[in-house]
Amino acid sequence: MKIPIAMYCGLLLSIAAAAKIDYNGHVVIRAFPKTTEQLDVLKDWSTQSISFVDFWFLPTKIGKFVDIHVSPEWYSSVVQTLKDMNIFHKIQIADLGEMERQEQQNIALRRALYNGNKAIDLENYHTYEEVMAYLADLANTNALVSTKIGGSSQEGRDIVQTIISSDLSANKPVLFFECNMHAREWITAATCIWIIDQITSGYGSDSEITALVDQYDWKFVPIANPDGYAYTWSNDRLWRKNRVFINGSTCRGVDVNRNFPIGFGGSSGSSDSPCSTTYSGEVAFSELESCAIRDLIAADRGRVKSAISVHSYDQQWLSPYGYSTEFPPEYAEMLRAMEIGVNAITAVYGTQYTYGSFATALYVGSGVTTDYYYEAEGVVHSYTIELRDDGTYGFQLPPDQIVPTAIETWNGIKAFVNAI
Repeated sequence: MKIPIAMYCGLLLSIAAAAKIDYNGHVVIRAFPKTTEQLDVLKDWSTQSISFVDFWFLPTKIGKFVDIHVSPEWYSSVVQTLKDMNIFHKIQIADLGEMERQEQQNIALRRALYNGNKAIDLENYHTYEEVMAYLADLANTNALVSTKIGGSSQEGRDIVQTIISSDLSANKPVLFFECNMHAREWITAATCIWIIDQITSGYGSDSEITALVDQYDWKFVPIANPDGYAYTWSNDRLWRKNRVFINGSTCRGVDVNRNFPIGFGGSSGSSDSPCSTTYSGEVAFSELESCAIRDLIAADRGRVKSAISVHSYDQQWLSPYGYSTEFPPEYAEMLRAMEIGVNAITAVYGTQYTYGSFATALYVGSGVTTDYYYEAEGVVHSYTIELRDDGTYGFQLPPDQIVPTAIETWNGIKAFVNAI
């Protein structure tokens, strides 16, 4: 018997409300530092472990916006501080709790209405278990597809790589993708899953896809942080890190994308505080997730043509380095390739992307995968792609933007791959 839509939505929303952190009244403030002094104040603030603020977009340079998630009880104090420093600011997101309710309702409506012929609704967000079931089904029904377990998380969830190849024995060049390393960035897994479906369903009928699969092996880790991702569904939609216990701390979790050895522990690109959203861990590769990614890409050492870390948000295509504002020797080639990819993205819907090195275009990030792929594995075409949007929805991009995001991203990736 099919559950009525209204009842289905009500069930899902009531379950979510009973278990999750309530973000009702939480806001995102967008601040615009215009002087060195203002920028330094925000930088200093962002490096402190303050429970009532969460910097979604870190302070990097004069004129570049800074997004700050603030709890309602501290809103007045934060705004007053910004006013005292004459830092121009505005409300970017007025109520994160309402945004989450809308997201859950949209997910529930799509679930109730979906009657497609695929094992998964590509226009909706899905739990870890649903994604794993889809990947397993694909491997069982499509001769191009196989899966590989790179490792397991602390809570026992597999870190699964999906492999698309027309001939694994040919040892073709590899295109490597890791997605959803930051738990709250749901659009990244959804985009990678859509691209997997596009490749597997298009082989043999789409000439461009067929040529790309015949030339390369495509390897995706759709959910690189399974415990954190599961936690965003069950408890805290805006959780970023993994879920490990930290000795001597009441706070949990390591930012897996600060746990790689290149530039590890840089004071301006990560944090040594377990309560920080950018906590790097005590040592590089302390985390099961980072070790799994390390081992998966190392298995194809010498064959990896490109390695891409898919994140959100801010619509950027970023090269090494993250830990340093210096440019790699091959930066001119990286710029050429990134420009081609970004232009192809914009050509679809007009979505504006910027590109450049991680540290100069985004912010300093120490111990990130992109630098590791480049330095340790020798992958020149190693990048981070920050998907939609520009901050209107931030980490809670509505389901109806999944397919447009995936289409333009896929267009950019195809153009980029054809150019390298």
